[in-house]
Amino acid sequence: MTQSFYAITWMDVLMSLIFVAISVGLIRWWKIGIEKTLLIGTFRTFIQLTAMGYVLTYFFQQHHWSFMVGLVSLMIVIASYEGYRRLKKYKIPNLFWILLGSFFFTVFIVLGLILKLILSVEPWFYPYAMIPIAGMIIGNSLNSATLTVNRFVSEITHRENEIEMLLSLGAPVKSAVQDSFKESVRAALLPNINGLMTVGLVQLPGVMTGQILAGIDPLIAIRYQIMIMYMWISTATMVDILVLNLVYRQFFTPQMQLKRELLRKG
Repeated sequence: MTQSFYAITWMDVLMSLIFVAISVGLIRWWKIGIEKTLLIGTFRTFIQLTAMGYVLTYFFQQHHWSFMVGLVSLMIVIASYEGYRRLKKYKIPNLFWILLGSFFFTVFIVLGLILKLILSVEPWFYPYAMIPIAGMIIGNSLNSATLTVNRFVSEITHRENEIEMLLSLGAPVKSAVQDSFKESVRAALLPNINGLMTVGLVQLPGVMTGQILAGIDPLIAIRYQIMIMYMWISTATMVDILVLNLVYRQFFTPQMQLKRELLRKG
C-alpha cells in the first residue's frame, strides 16, 4: 500500500537544521558577515511558526464573521507597519496610511473575489479558506509594495535633474515622474512574472508541493497553484499602482517643486 502522505516529526525538523549549517559555513568561508542575522532568523522562524501553529488551531475553531474580518484587518495593520518600518529611512510623509489604505482595498477586493466567485466558500468567512488565502495576499502585497517604493525613490533620485527640468518647462508632476513610475512597477512585478514563466518548468511552488506531500491529488494541487499564481500577480499589480499613485505626490510641494530632502536617506 502506497503511503498517502509523509508525516514529519519535531526530530525531523531539527534534522533540517543541517541546511542552515551549510549556509552558515559558506557565509563564514566567504566572510560575507551575515551569519549572526541568519542564525537569529533561523531561531525566529522556529519560534514564530511554532507559536503560529497553536494560534491557528485556536483561530480555526472560530466561526464568526466579525472575528475573521477583525483578524484579517489586524494582519493588514501589522503588514502596513512592517512596510513602513522597512521604508522609514526615506521619511515619506503619510507612508503608513498610504500602505494601510492600499492594503485594505487590495486585500478585501481580491480575497472577496476568491472566496465568493472562484471557490464559492460557504460560509464566506470559513477560517480554513479565509486565513491562509488572506495571509498569502497580504504577504505578497507587502513584498511588492516595498519593492516598488524602494525602486521609485532610487529612480527619482537618479532622474532628479531630469524631473526638475521637466517641471521647469511646465510639465505636470505625473508626467515628470512617469518614467520612474513605469520602471518601479516593472521592477517590482518582475519576480511574479518570472514565477509565471518558470512555474512547472524549473520550480515546483511550495504550496503545491506541500499539498502533494499531504496526499492531495496532484491535479487538484495544480489547480490551486494556478489560482494562487494569478492571485499573486493581480494583487501585486493592484497594490503597486495604487501605492505609487499616492506615494509620488508626497515628493512634491503644492507649488510642484521636488522635495529633495526626501531623496536623502535618514
